[in-house]
Amino acid sequence: MNQTPSASPRRGPGLGWIWGALGGGALGFGVGYTFYVLITPVLEASTGLGRELQGLSWNLVPLLTLAGAVLGGLLVSRRRRR
Repeated sequence: MNQTPSASPRRGPGLGWIWGALGGGALGFGVGYTFYVLITPVLEASTGLGRELQGLSWNLVPLLTLAGAVLGGLLVSRRRRR
């Protein structure tokens, strides 16, 4: 009985962008959180408008997480199409 070996199985075509989005989101969260931790003491020590920006700086964390997830998903899906 001679059988030819089957081709190596490929992952599902729809799963690549999910892994890219998870990786990009994790990277975006890490960058946003690190930036927040580094800039918060500076903003707390300042007065006036600088102090008011402290509340807005926390908004960078979810914004960068979302941006990283979208960018990671797009990059992986484009790479798989080639």
